[in-house]
Amino acid sequence: MPDGHATVRIPRLCEMTIEMKHHRNHGGLRPGLYCSTALLALLYPLAATAAADMEPSEAQSPDVPTISVTAPRFPFLPDIAGEPAAMTPRPAADGGDFLRSVPGISGSRMGGHGIDPVIRGMQGNQINITTDNIYTYGGCPNRMDPPSSFVPVETFDLVTVSQGYRTVTKGPGGSAGHVAFERLAPVFGEGEWIQGTAGGGIESNGLTRDAFADVAVGHQGFYLRGIAAAKEAGDYDDGAGNEVRSSFSQRSADIVAGYQSPSGVEFSLAGGIASTEDALFEGAQMDAPKDDSQKIRGTITIPVRDSMVREVRAEAFFSGVDHVMDNYSLRTRTAPMAMRVDSDSDTFGGSVVADADIAGVQLTLGADLQRNERLALRYAGMMDSNVNTLNSIMWPGTEIRNIGLFAEGKKSLADGLRLLVGARYDRVDVSLARANETVAATGRSPSDLYALYYGVDGGDRSENNLGGLAFLEYDLSKTTMITAGVSRSVRTADATERSMASDRGAGSWVGNPAIAPEAHHQAEIGVDVSQRDWSASVNVYADWVSDFILRDTARGQDGVLLANGATVYRNVDALLTGATVSGRYRFRESWVVDASATYTFGQNLSDGGPLAQIPPLEGRVSLTYEGDGWSLGGAVNGAITQTRVDVDPATGSGLDTGKTPGWVTVDLHATMELVPSVELRAGVTNLFDKEYAYHLNRANAFDPTSVQVNEPGRSVYLRVSASF
Repeated sequence: MPDGHATVRIPRLCEMTIEMKHHRNHGGLRPGLYCSTALLALLYPLAATAAADMEPSEAQSPDVPTISVTAPRFPFLPDIAGEPAAMTPRPAADGGDFLRSVPGISGSRMGGHGIDPVIRGMQGNQINITTDNIYTYGGCPNRMDPPSSFVPVETFDLVTVSQGYRTVTKGPGGSAGHVAFERLAPVFGEGEWIQGTAGGGIESNGLTRDAFADVAVGHQGFYLRGIAAAKEAGDYDDGAGNEVRSSFSQRSADIVAGYQSPSGVEFSLAGGIASTEDALFEGAQMDAPKDDSQKIRGTITIPVRDSMVREVRAEAFFSGVDHVMDNYSLRTRTAPMAMRVDSDSDTFGGSVVADADIAGVQLTLGADLQRNERLALRYAGMMDSNVNTLNSIMWPGTEIRNIGLFAEGKKSLADGLRLLVGARYDRVDVSLARANETVAATGRSPSDLYALYYGVDGGDRSENNLGGLAFLEYDLSKTTMITAGVSRSVRTADATERSMASDRGAGSWVGNPAIAPEAHHQAEIGVDVSQRDWSASVNVYADWVSDFILRDTARGQDGVLLANGATVYRNVDALLTGATVSGRYRFRESWVVDASATYTFGQNLSDGGPLAQIPPLEGRVSLTYEGDGWSLGGAVNGAITQTRVDVDPATGSGLDTGKTPGWVTVDLHATMELVPSVELRAGVTNLFDKEYAYHLNRANAFDPTSVQVNEPGRSVYLRVSASF
């Protein structure tokens, strides 16, 4: 596959119809929602002209649900004997839980919802995660709602995972990679005007019930697609039979309208709302009674005739999140003070991109914009019914604006040899609107905290960041491809790292407004082999990081003025390196073996010692028998003991809870096509009820220590889906 992609079909991930409770919307649409159509309106006349001038193009073949994994091509390797590899049928709580089934991706758990993915030892906004090209930054300072938590994966058609920095066209940062959840425009056959999929499922552990419906109608290029999903989950039991606070209720609804002209011009407008309510978190001192999101997006694609420029694309979007967390409404309060945090995160963005063919170079040129605004206010009170005293301005109206310019080109140098080169410039401007506002309860402002810990103020700041990449792809034979390259990516600090202002004395959590952006310098090599009955892929990388943004404890170290153990941020140099291997073998026509393993090593080069929150060697082996309309199989999942830890806040960050024991679990699964287009899935996860936890835990500044949350024990699931 010369394009470096492996694309395979995956099943819809929900099944069996359940009763859906009425969804309560906590707030109206924001004015920012309407801004995202302005750019599209300006380009509409150009689209109409192009549509009139162009000849009709051939109809495209219908799209099917797929997952595309790039750089390296994990976990689903090139097709064997023309048949795609099957996605694991294991149920997923949200997008982050789903991503943990991909080799090279781990994740941290704080409850039953909001699994935060980790790629190459990196997390947070080191990973760019988009849904239909929309960037959504969560409203929780403690990442109860990472971007992947807003994804009902069963309603998306395509998931593309790029590990490492493999393109300059997907926005700023993204040193760990890019994950794109996408819904494709429906394609209707001759005489067809409606299509859809619906289903649902139930799991025994925690009595999780979920359902979705996805219906599209269309005629003569116009289409309208409506999607709804719901999930109810109770507290699950871990392998030792202990109840884990993990219940949540989630609802979402999306609508997409678009037009595809015979000449190839396309435009669409999409919007959606989602709500997660009453989410409990075992690994935090607070729960989240409310987490609402809104989004809108518009796009225009214009093919161009008789020109070096082949296509122009423009899009704009808005996403908003309203989040509430507290320590009293969903639990019996044990803290002396009742506390609540009200926060919101609004993101506006867009891009204009042109594809051109100049002197044999496939060139992509473009510009993009992102503006994220975050405000988080913590209130305190002696009684649960009277929590109205402002305690901290945790995100002081932090606005981060990023304007990016990029160019990327691909050229064939010789038979079987291709070169990909890209460059990117980002202008970053940061302002903190409420940094100088004094909080009466403490007598300090956020700027006072910054001065106390770092000797800096909360004034405006700017950055000019340069990144780029160069990769060679070489077809060693018709079945083997080698990829090698280097890259530089620069990630600016997020709102928490640069402006958090939680004022609690020695328990304070203080961002660093003067923190430098971290620069990743990566080198990697990969080999992909695809034979008739087997395939294999290997990728090895090293990432030297200048000014790595380290979450640390205040010990009076360089750049930190106090030594009271508060949570602070500072720059260090670091090394991240690792490898992922994956393979697949089909034998006796119906038997398929899949295997994968990933190892990551992280080192603090400035201070010595390991970086915290680095997953150990993790892997998976599965065996499946594929019959005519049915399948039966099992998988063994595991990780070795993680001994490289940073546990002592007196000498390091203390973000690891300790050494994590190795573990092995077994899953079983079966599928059956009941009638055409109706499929039943059943299985058991954690068959032997193993008590275990991933090494990763969520760093928590509201608790005196970090908490590692156990995974669910044995669970039986039943799922059914139907399409028409």
